Amino acid sequence: MALSLILSWLFVGLWTGLMKGLGLGKKVRKDGPKTHLAKEGTPSMGGVAFLLAGALAYLLAKDGLAFLWLLGLGFGLLGLLDDLGGLKGRPLRAREKLALQSLMALVFALYAVQKVAYTPYPLLDVLLIALAVVGAANAFNFTDGVDGLLASVGALILLPFHALPLAQALVGSLLGFLWHNAPRAKVFMGDVGSQALGAMVAGLYVMEKALWLLPLAALVPVLEVVSVVLQVAYFRRTGRRLFRMTPLHHHFELLGWEESKVVFRFAVVTALAVALAFGGRG
Repeated sequence: MALSLILSWLFVGLWTGLMKGLGLGKKVRKDGPKTHLAKEGTPSMGGVAFLLAGALAYLLAKDGLAFLWLLGLGFGLLGLLDDLGGLKGRPLRAREKLALQSLMALVFALYAVQKVAYTPYPLLDVLLIALAVVGAANAFNFTDGVDGLLASVGALILLPFHALPLAQALVGSLLGFLWHNAPRAKVFMGDVGSQALGAMVAGLYVMEKALWLLPLAALVPVLEVVSVVLQVAYFRRTGRRLFRMTPLHHHFELLGWEESKVVFRFAVVTALAVALAFGGRG
């Protein structure tokens, strides 16, 4: 964990400088919170750096979960394509992204059902696991919208598996990234980081036979997704908004919460949710 943290701190700093030198910065939504307009041009795709740091540190102590890095690589590359397309104003279409995510998740699920079982029916397990991976990748992606939020929440969700080198490497890399991502962020994670992280976290919970605990432990990402779904459904039905803005963290920002308050309180909620999920697990 310590090595991963140090490498991440170093790599993310170098990546930030590289992105600034190339003039590659994040485009900010004009209809979002006004405080975010000042972030226009902030370097992005920092997930490349912290994932590389975590992977290098992980090489020192494998735990039999090395294949999860392949899952993270696939989702990370897809996120990278989306990030690069976004810089040009041409991000991937939602249906294209979902199709590729589903394909990668199914490949992982077919492998996973040979190691773990959640129901008496392998086919149902494949569908369940694939849904969890795709859902987590997108939920983490929605959560990544406030400086330090996803890295803080993600690290807490991984803590129950702190004894595993994979979790240690990921937590360390997220802590190193947080050094640069603390408000005001010097670099954003990007889809490359959020999608890879979500897929790997889901994969870890699957392989550690804790899939049923993931929705509670990852309560904040779940609520972020639910807020978007409810907003769209409510607007289509009534023509009005249920929340001021979604994902959910933007709603609280528009209520007057500072970004740091959103991050702190969402992290507290996550810590409680993780404790409730794993409190009775022997």
